[in-house]
Amino acid sequence: MFLKAPLLVAVAGSTVAANTTTAAAAATTAAFKSSVAGLQPPPLSADRSGSSIGGAKQRGRWLTLSGDMPRLVGHRGEKSFMPEHTLGSYWQAALEGVDYIEPDLGLTKDGHLVVNHNEFLGQNTDVASIPELAYLKTNKTWVDDTDGKPLTVTDEWFISDMTLEQIKRLRVNQAAEYPWRPQHFNGYFGILTFEEYLQTVRNLTIDLGRPFGVIPELKSPSLYNRDRPYARYFEDRAILTLEHYGWANITKWINRDQHSDLSLSPDLRPLGNAALGPSAWQSFDLDCARYLSQHTDVPVVALVERLPWAFTPNGLDRISEFASILSPWKDLFVAGPQAFFQANNVTWDSDEIKSMGGFVAPQDLAQRAHERGMELSPYTFYDSRQDMGYL
Repeated sequence: MFLKAPLLVAVAGSTVAANTTTAAAAATTAAFKSSVAGLQPPPLSADRSGSSIGGAKQRGRWLTLSGDMPRLVGHRGEKSFMPEHTLGSYWQAALEGVDYIEPDLGLTKDGHLVVNHNEFLGQNTDVASIPELAYLKTNKTWVDDTDGKPLTVTDEWFISDMTLEQIKRLRVNQAAEYPWRPQHFNGYFGILTFEEYLQTVRNLTIDLGRPFGVIPELKSPSLYNRDRPYARYFEDRAILTLEHYGWANITKWINRDQHSDLSLSPDLRPLGNAALGPSAWQSFDLDCARYLSQHTDVPVVALVERLPWAFTPNGLDRISEFASILSPWKDLFVAGPQAFFQANNVTWDSDEIKSMGGFVAPQDLAQRAHERGMELSPYTFYDSRQDMGYL
């Protein structure tokens, strides 16, 4: 079982103040570097008893049905402490002992894969403060991955409209909707490319002496494949990059000729005695997930939340054709599909659900998934100040 969670720990000995001046920025950065010096993540052992950082020592108390420990996914890194999807967030997650470090992928106007949760940048960067980028503020509609319906976002700066050069001017802040999260590191980090993320995880593996898994989520393919040379351009760009860094083998022909401009670093830091961790793909877009499964040897996580048909026996059959891991919103294991969809105003065709075997009861969902060869990855287990979102 995989558990998606931001992890929150106090950094030993750090005394940082929320101050945005340049002097305070330097002092805060120095305090952080000093506080983490010498820290090591929990070792890969049977019970992870080698460290109590981030509570990993306690994980052995919560075994899966197979008797193994759950694997932890650092959701956007350590977003409850650091601005999400930044170097600080990824390093903090590693120090807390996660098994996988998660990036969300988008694609710039000029074809660069970058890491950001939203398809837009106004909520977690300083883009609004840069006058030269004001003309890019616009409205956009695309197909929402979670339910297949049109989604419109207004008055925003979209990754797909910006070049990498423009995006590299931005600084990342804690997302505006979470004002209780520490604001100490706002402005210190920029937006990473997918390649920079993979280099970071490789470096963490070498420097901290244990493997970390990569688990990229491809966001909104219907948006990022718009006005591209062909229909799965976004997916192939990600596949080629993951292959270059040793986390994927390509198993089916893809159009490499259309990616001759993809410039990846020829110099990879030697692993030495280290070994790369595992890899997995993620997507809410199940057509995208199927494509990734067909074209690489990397396991695929099917993210499913607002698709009622998916929580029927026939629906699970369909998903298991391409997914190794089923990742539903956590409350579907507790409240069950019918109650969850009713509470969230998600409608379904009763005749269709009946013809597909009816909704699977919440207490049976894990067993039904396992019968079809799928592991489970419920999401997201938030830090203590964020509403867990249960019914």
